[in-house]
Amino acid sequence: EAVLRALPGGEKVQAVMTAHGPAPKAPAPSLKIGGHPTPQQGGPKRVSGIDRIIAIGSGKGGVGKSTVSSNLAVALARQGRRVGLLDADIYGPSQPRMMGVNKRPASPDGKTIIPLQAHGVTVMSIGFMLKEDEAVIWRGPMLMGALQQLIEQVAWGELDILLIDLPPGTGDIQLTLTQRFALTGAIVVSTPQDVAMLDARKALDMFGKLKTPVLGLVENMSTYVC
Repeated sequence: EAVLRALPGGEKVQAVMTAHGPAPKAPAPSLKIGGHPTPQQGGPKRVSGIDRIIAIGSGKGGVGKSTVSSNLAVALARQGRRVGLLDADIYGPSQPRMMGVNKRPASPDGKTIIPLQAHGVTVMSIGFMLKEDEAVIWRGPMLMGALQQLIEQVAWGELDILLIDLPPGTGDIQLTLTQRFALTGAIVVSTPQDVAMLDARKALDMFGKLKTPVLGLVENMSTYVC
């Protein structure tokens, strides 16, 4: 208006704004699993109330990570340890079937998820939120956000050890877990086949590069002869 008034021949100037108003505020974050991860300041951190976190991984699928994880969790619980088991395989969660539970976890305040109990173990899996044959179709940031929620928004309580059943490979979940959370160590699972060992070596190399101590390698199904 000031610029137009300065021009010769103008008597009255009025500018009418036709643009839309301010953009609406983003909705408050929901508890729905799967969102963008928040940035991590200061490197890997400890999770309150959990003494040790051990990741169980492999380079290859189908070698028995979930079976080893669930059996190890129950064995430790029978020795009197306070054990948590997190199913971090977002695309193919197996722990609901392994541990024999499939109820939807409660969330009294809409922020904290109450995990389930089975065989003396505190269990959490994204499989509890889905139908058994329902696929998760997410990109990397959604996976990482889900992992962060499954660790930080679950009421794990006081645990001696949290076992994390990882998906196969050396991708987003493994990288996010090691960068964000202080791991005590990792266990690598393989089977005796040469192809499985090729991928297991990659998993060992990954944990080495990510500065996560490897506690050992489990040769699963070692008695099977092709």
